[in-house]
Amino acid sequence: MDDTNGADELAGTAPSETTDLRGTVVETVEADEVHVHQAGVNRVFAGVVEMDTGGAVTIDAETVSLNESVGFVVRAEVIEANDSGCGVLVARDLRLTNSRAGVTVADHADLHDSSTVVLLAREVNGPVETMLDTRGAILAGLAAGVAAGLIWLAGGLLARRRS
Repeated sequence: MDDTNGADELAGTAPSETTDLRGTVVETVEADEVHVHQAGVNRVFAGVVEMDTGGAVTIDAETVSLNESVGFVVRAEVIEANDSGCGVLVARDLRLTNSRAGVTVADHADLHDSSTVVLLAREVNGPVETMLDTRGAILAGLAAGVAAGLIWLAGGLLARRRS
């Protein structure tokens, strides 16, 4: 087992079967199993990731468990997040409890006291608070298309005047 301790130290890649990170900052971790406690990781590639009061920019794993943690982009077969925040979540099976997410994509989503800006799921269980539902997404897309068209038109008119 690889145990990395130390406060605010910056390490490179840490390959092993099981990696325990505590109070450290690591660039990349590749392992079968990764345990993160009060630590940060830029990129994690693993079979199982368990994060407690930690943060990661990118997690790519089979199973991810986040507890009071932050993940910017998390992709896994199974994701479970408790009291956590995430930017983008992509999973086959997703469970959020008291958590917040930006964009969530899942086959099956089970949410409890959680919110997400955009939720794309085949099956959703539990009350969920989304900022953008299907109707809102269509209206936002139309508004963005009209705004982009007007900017493109104004740019074309200004280019003709200069000629």
